Amino acid sequence: MAEGLRIGVFSDTHVGRNIPRVLRDARRRAFRHAFRQAIDIFIENDVDYVIHAGDLFEKRSMTPDDAVFVKWEFYRLVKKVEERSGKKIKIIAVRGNHDGSPLSSALDFITHPMAEYFQVIGEGILEGVKEAYVGDGLSVIGMGYHPYARRKFQEASEILREIEADGYRILILHNYVEAVHDIPPQTPEHSVIRLEDLERLDVDLVITGHHHERLGFKKTGGKLFLIPGATEAIDLGERGPFGVYILDVEKSGLISHKFVELEPLQVIGVRRVVSDKPVELDWFRRRCLEEIESFALNLDRDGILKLNVSGVVAGDEPFPQLGLQEEVQKLMERYDKLIHVEISEDLSSMIRPDVRGVEGRISRDEIVREVFGVLGERAGEAAEIVEDVAMALDEKASERTGLLKELDRRKFSDRWLRFLSSYVGEGS
Repeated sequence: MAEGLRIGVFSDTHVGRNIPRVLRDARRRAFRHAFRQAIDIFIENDVDYVIHAGDLFEKRSMTPDDAVFVKWEFYRLVKKVEERSGKKIKIIAVRGNHDGSPLSSALDFITHPMAEYFQVIGEGILEGVKEAYVGDGLSVIGMGYHPYARRKFQEASEILREIEADGYRILILHNYVEAVHDIPPQTPEHSVIRLEDLERLDVDLVITGHHHERLGFKKTGGKLFLIPGATEAIDLGERGPFGVYILDVEKSGLISHKFVELEPLQVIGVRRVVSDKPVELDWFRRRCLEEIESFALNLDRDGILKLNVSGVVAGDEPFPQLGLQEEVQKLMERYDKLIHVEISEDLSSMIRPDVRGVEGRISRDEIVREVFGVLGERAGEAAEIVEDVAMALDEKASERTGLLKELDRRKFSDRWLRFLSSYVGEGS
């Protein structure tokens, strides 16, 4: 390429997310606000490309208006950059787990033959089909989210190595990579991509979504990674700053990069009330109210506070609870910018065993291994059915009952019957 390229990078925008439900409209606006800011930044920087590393939408709670919003924001980006600099930019994305499954992806809502500027990659590769974007000075390959990413990427990497690339080469993923991400302790191994499988690919940069905390650039195993993080707090306990990246690259490599922080629509605070020794329940109550008021006093816009409370309560109450609903409501009425307070209680009593913490909890993956261990080599097949059921529940479960429709249940019932029949047949 004659000149360098400028690439805008973001991930995990989760447009349409409305958690917590008590703030559904406010949080939906916050995710749109962050997305619109990101587009503004890409316009101001006259990018040549935009890369989205998955979870563009929150498919479970998004509305048709959310799809229209994203479609028009992308169109605005393309038109404004063309007006400013004459560039015809390209937007490239992979599907994340919150975008849905390969057969039911929210990205389909904004994909149209007339919108040539938008391309989803990483679906064909899951089916063993060569797939890439190859443009002037840039080649992009990717793999959409898969619950069994370890095996799928091992299979896909053989095909990815065969793709002819030109210019600066980027790989986009939406799964955790070992030795790169801070992987949550209960994440099943089969959903994590092995670093050694990735090292075999000839790419200049690996961009990974799925990890909401920004880790920035990281060199591991001879590969350069970019973990941009989310554009807004997906859950209230997540800390920023959140934002987007602007990269300047040429064929010889990465020239420069900058992180541009987004201004959140709402201030989200995370505070703790902890005692190292047993204290009266009133002490916890008083400290909680002090923390809430301190947070509210400094708000210059709508604010949300997550308060984590832990410790041992002195006295003879076996199951102590704060019971601060009325007091919190009064504070919210006094401070109109304080729109929500979430209190997470982890209090134990002196007269019963301390059951706080998660050390004794068993992950779903461990339960599956224990239950299906008797199946030997075929335990993995059973575990994959369990994972597929979990994905279907996440995408299609009724809001009212949390269950699948009869037709969807029947598909899995038939699948279990076929699997068990074949297993019994092998043993006879």
